[in-house]
Amino acid sequence: MYRIIGGDGNEYGPVTAEQMRQWIAENRVNGDTRVQGADGVWKTLREFPEFAEIPPPQVATMPPVQGLPVDFDGDYRLDIGGCLGSGWRVMRSQFGLAFGVGLVFAGIQVALALLGAIPLIGTIFSIGSFVIGGPLMGGLVFFYLRMVRGESPELGNLFDGFRRAFGQLFLGQLVPGLLAFLPMLPGMVVLLVGLIPVLVSKGDVPPLAALAPGLLLILLGFPVTLYLQTCWMFTLPLILDQGLDFWTAMGRSRRQVGRHWWLCCGLTVVIGLVNLLGLLCCFVGALVTFPLSLLALMQGYEVVIHGRESR
Repeated sequence: MYRIIGGDGNEYGPVTAEQMRQWIAENRVNGDTRVQGADGVWKTLREFPEFAEIPPPQVATMPPVQGLPVDFDGDYRLDIGGCLGSGWRVMRSQFGLAFGVGLVFAGIQVALALLGAIPLIGTIFSIGSFVIGGPLMGGLVFFYLRMVRGESPELGNLFDGFRRAFGQLFLGQLVPGLLAFLPMLPGMVVLLVGLIPVLVSKGDVPPLAALAPGLLLILLGFPVTLYLQTCWMFTLPLILDQGLDFWTAMGRSRRQVGRHWWLCCGLTVVIGLVNLLGLLCCFVGALVTFPLSLLALMQGYEVVIHGRESR
């Protein structure tokens, strides 16, 4: 399946190879048309081996077929229940694929955590886990996004983030995380300072009195942290889906999420509760709720970023 950027700047598809050849014959696309293939990479039509033999470039204008602008910048209707329902339908129809990629991701995280606990060399694995966190998570959410769009990616596509946008995905996770943490940083510092007299006084200083200022500052900073984290919730998929740099992706996510921040925050809370239920089921349930929650999140991405209704 393919997606196309038409002469009007809008995105069309997905379309089959047969439909693409028909458009080529009708001069509705040409060799310079921007096309996204199954690997998620945008390139010109002539760069695809299956369409290498096409007529010389001509001005192509897409007809008014149904499509959506890549840079959708309008209002939307986010249905939290609809996102969960859509995620469940996708997971039920491709359970093995959704479960398998989630299991591989979880296996990598567990392996890195265990290796990080090894004395001396464990630090190397901990640093490695930190470095690859953004690209790996970016590849995972984009994998589920493709499933939401009706595609069937291969397990190897989980690592697309390493090949396509390693640095941007690394920064796309690091920078929003640091900026969102800043509102609670003063409270953390005051809390640590308050711990010093508690530890050295051997019980002479009441713990609550010493720690209360820091806890209060953390409590005051948490709403700001929550606001920022919600605003930047779609940064990683935007980097891979639209080829944006991390800062532009953060801005686009914030702009669209800000239209209905409470609904977007509600989606993340519901997703968190779903995962919590999975963890309470002896942790095994999380292997089901984790992919379900990401599929629901990516359906929310389609609504918020592209204006598509929940299916």
